[in-house]
Amino acid sequence: MQTRIVSYSTSVTTHYQSFKIRSISMRATSLCLVLGMVLLMAWTSEASPYANAVPERCCFNFIGFPIPAKNIVSALKTGTHCPVEGIVVTTIKGLEFCVKPDEPWIKKAMGKQS
Repeated sequence: MQTRIVSYSTSVTTHYQSFKIRSISMRATSLCLVLGMVLLMAWTSEASPYANAVPERCCFNFIGFPIPAKNIVSALKTGTHCPVEGIVVTTIKGLEFCVKPDEPWIKKAMGKQS
């Protein structure tokens, strides 16, 4: 009777080791597949710094009031990729406003910045 128990436990141990090896192999395969998918997505992604999918700043709504020159930190023209030409004005408080480039007060303020 002991022989049967020993042979049974040996076959269970062998089966468990076989299952363990298959499990490790499946984990490695799954890890390789996931890593490959991540690399493929990163390679084909449009989120790279060279993609022009979405412009950084474009103006669609413009303010109708002047901002005092002392409150302006920066005034930058929008890029040529934007549908409407504009100037993005950043204030001391970190607020950003869009201004039409033909406004006299922004021309004066940008002249002082240069």
